[in-house]
Amino acid sequence: MSQDLLEVYNLTVNVGKFSLKDINFLMGPGDYVIILGPTGCGKTIFLESIAGLRALNKGALFLNGKEITHLPPEHRYMGFAYQDSLLYPFMSVKENILFGAKARKMAGGPEILRRMEQLAAAMNITHLLDRYPRFLSGGERQRVSLARAILTRPPLLLLDEPLSALDQQTRHTMQELLREIHHTEGIGIIHVTHDFSEALQLGKRMLVLHDGQVEQEGEPLEIFYHPATEFVAKFLHGENLIPGRVLRQGGEQWFEYGDGDFLLGPLPKNCLTEGLSKSGKLSTLLIRSGSIRLSRAAEGPAAANCWTARIKSVIIGSTHVDVYCNGNGRWQASLSLAEWQGLDLRRGEQVSLSVSPEHLHVIAQ
Repeated sequence: MSQDLLEVYNLTVNVGKFSLKDINFLMGPGDYVIILGPTGCGKTIFLESIAGLRALNKGALFLNGKEITHLPPEHRYMGFAYQDSLLYPFMSVKENILFGAKARKMAGGPEILRRMEQLAAAMNITHLLDRYPRFLSGGERQRVSLARAILTRPPLLLLDEPLSALDQQTRHTMQELLREIHHTEGIGIIHVTHDFSEALQLGKRMLVLHDGQVEQEGEPLEIFYHPATEFVAKFLHGENLIPGRVLRQGGEQWFEYGDGDFLLGPLPKNCLTEGLSKSGKLSTLLIRSGSIRLSRAAEGPAAANCWTARIKSVIIGSTHVDVYCNGNGRWQASLSLAEWQGLDLRRGEQVSLSVSPEHLHVIAQ
């Protein structure tokens, strides 16, 4: 069995009136972990605590099986890159990249210079080595910052919203670069962001933080479709969130809300342990907009999980169309551009909406 790269036990850090509270977390070698959450939830404090930039009020940290709880940052041998690249303005790009190695008395040797040249080539900044930071674009500065952070082959790279200040095209390029670094270097990465699309692109695992605590941990897509709490569902833009209650009728489980009901599939084990199998349990239903099928209004009685609504508004994007409807509540459905064009519908027209039981997710209150 491989040893965990990073072990975090009962991590508690108090900063003024804010606290990170009893965070437990294990990270395997080569993992790419996303820390996701809103502004002020403690993401950066968590990262700085791992790096040794903040002292713990309680808890313990282990890196490759060795306790590092009380080690200073320079003895933890981690790479760190902030949103602001924090390059030294009086140093050239080459000098900035070599700075971390110099601090560890590794700079100047042929091996570290070859390593610097290889990284510069991989990140397409060889032609910038003699320039100074003020002459670089935002994306170029972040590449230099990443090269500096991984020059000495740290076992763990910490990234604090490194892409948030970049334009969309540069952000996409940097995501490709981070994937390549993760693959070729075999380095473990903890990446802080508030952007879920970034988490989907890069992360193998994800922790959602809220008010200094871990709200949910798992694979990004699993959390997206099966949020554990209403906060996670709302933070990940849960489009159709409906308060109601779970009922059992004739051996089937239904979700009843003010304007109708839905036939549910088998409830997941975590829902059963939270008591949702009990008839009448208050809960919230999540239906992702992409799970709702939209078609021209059908005649005759409606089947289970099928209802009629009227198109209120339509927002056409570059890859998909969001359709907002009223009928037994308010609904949002998402279709591909091709699907929408094939339906040839307009605002105000009546449509049929339907959803499969397996696409209904119940959240305990």
